[in-house]
Amino acid sequence: MLRELLRFYREAPAHADIAQDISLDDYLDSRGYGSAFREDHLYPMAAAIWSTPAADVGNHPAASFIRFCDNHGLLKLAGRPIWRTVDGGSREYVKRLTAGFGDQILLGHGVRSIRRVAGFVEIVDTHGTTRRFDHVIIASHADQALRMLIDADGEERDLLGCFRYSRNEAVLHSDPRLMPKRRRTWSSWNYLANTKCETKSLAVTYWMNRLQSIPDRLPLFVTLNPPSQPREELVKHREIYEHPLFDRSAMSAQRQLWSLQGNRNTWFCGAYFGAGFHEDGLQAGLAVAEALGGVRRPWRVKDESGRIHIHELPPVRELAAA
Repeated sequence: MLRELLRFYREAPAHADIAQDISLDDYLDSRGYGSAFREDHLYPMAAAIWSTPAADVGNHPAASFIRFCDNHGLLKLAGRPIWRTVDGGSREYVKRLTAGFGDQILLGHGVRSIRRVAGFVEIVDTHGTTRRFDHVIIASHADQALRMLIDADGEERDLLGCFRYSRNEAVLHSDPRLMPKRRRTWSSWNYLANTKCETKSLAVTYWMNRLQSIPDRLPLFVTLNPPSQPREELVKHREIYEHPLFDRSAMSAQRQLWSLQGNRNTWFCGAYFGAGFHEDGLQAGLAVAEALGGVRRPWRVKDESGRIHIHELPPVRELAAA
């Protein structure tokens, strides 16, 4: 397996262009890669990154998979980039992003329906209240957006309907039995394989003490789809999450998603515009805000929309940094 791992790391980046229209499984078959390399290294690694069953990783388009791994330094044995985490977790940047308008956020008011009527947008919430707006930005999963749109047109149904999602149970707990048996092999991300179980579900444990610099006196782990349940007295919280599956249909739809923007005063953004991560949702949201508001963000970074497929944007006015 090690020989094939080194070969994949060495040759795959040069094949991204010629593997444009085939699946990862097809690419690996064409290059003669064996099952041990796939099932014991490549697919578990990808499954942990995308929170998707390892059995589905082979359906991912080969070109985008290779480019993602190459861009994130995953095809190196040495000199890999250092991954950073946000102090305090994602709630910290959510709190800062919403600091200027937090009092306008209606918590507990889910959206029951969205209808576009005569130049405005009509939204009905789960309490039965109807509100009208000039525009709506739907920052959700693609399938959730489609369910909210009771008057979705053919293009919206075709593109948003291409995205499937995997359902994952996340358990916050303190049970070390869902970590590797040998403590010295503990990592930030730990893929759990059960050879006696035929389930397709992803199983991975995140070591939160290391990821969030939490003192070890309180061991904290998050396990997705635990193959065996942690002891109940050590369970802190359970949550259900859904993560996008990037098969050939979804990746093809991504290249056309931007054509939906602004039609009937409706805009879309979310992690499904890119590789399924928070950064992808952020880039899509910023691009939508600029296109709708006609004002640029007051900062510049290299390749600021490079994680998403985006068409030519209309001219926007520069906003001076405060």
